[in-house]
Amino acid sequence: MSCVGRGREVTEFTIPGPPVAKQRRKSPTGTIVCQICGCSTPRRGYGQKYCPECSQKRDMDRKRNWGKANAKPRTHQEIADRYAATHAARKEAGMQHAEGRSIGWPADGEPELDWFVRFSIPFDYAISKNHIWAATKRGHVYLRQEHRAYRDSVILLTRDILKNQEIKNNRVWLDILVQKPDHRGDAINVLDGVCDALKEAIGLDDRWFCIRRLDWEVVKQDPQLYIGIGQERVEDCQICSYCGRLLPFTDFSKNKNTRNGVARACRECVSAAAKALKSKKNSSA
Repeated sequence: MSCVGRGREVTEFTIPGPPVAKQRRKSPTGTIVCQICGCSTPRRGYGQKYCPECSQKRDMDRKRNWGKANAKPRTHQEIADRYAATHAARKEAGMQHAEGRSIGWPADGEPELDWFVRFSIPFDYAISKNHIWAATKRGHVYLRQEHRAYRDSVILLTRDILKNQEIKNNRVWLDILVQKPDHRGDAINVLDGVCDALKEAIGLDDRWFCIRRLDWEVVKQDPQLYIGIGQERVEDCQICSYCGRLLPFTDFSKNKNTRNGVARACRECVSAAAKALKSKKNSSA
């Protein structure tokens, strides 16, 4: 079972504990001979062929050649002026379409979620952001194996529970209850580790996450970390980069060069900006 409908009881899932951390691949050692200048340089990767200086020069040459092959007939100044005018017009149109904001909470209360699941995992302070990094005597900072193992267990459990649930590009609401064995750790520090794990598990950036509830309690025997996740709207949405409104994909023009396949500005802002530029051009003519 991966989700529950609106108004139904929530099913809880529990696993015995985090798995053992996997062995990481060792870093390469030794030196190589650069294929361009012939000098000896420390090995930084298994596929390394060049020294840092030649690698940087080769990358710059590649970018320069691509720019020459794909150059447009317009000059840089013309492109900059046109972009600045379009950006200013869209920004002005976006300010007119922007919704009003207040410092108060919405009057309608909590969101009504379309689907919601809750699961639990044995609690460990390794998920806290205070236990993510460690340092050697020489100052080398590394990710602790305990944190990596616990985060991987949360990722695997979340993917298994939500394997039949489609996650939309929209707000994700979280409920987190931290059962601590003592009163030493902070529940708020657990939030970052949980959000990082959920971000990797569902494939949606944590900028979409909203915290509906965050609470804690002290439990001496078998403390658990309860995580609830759900969404109130089951349609793909995006924030307009000019007016800041959360709109469905249908309100944006298609753009195959973006990750989501839609433009960054909504149709309304683009249309208003185009009309403003056209009227400005006609008045100056």
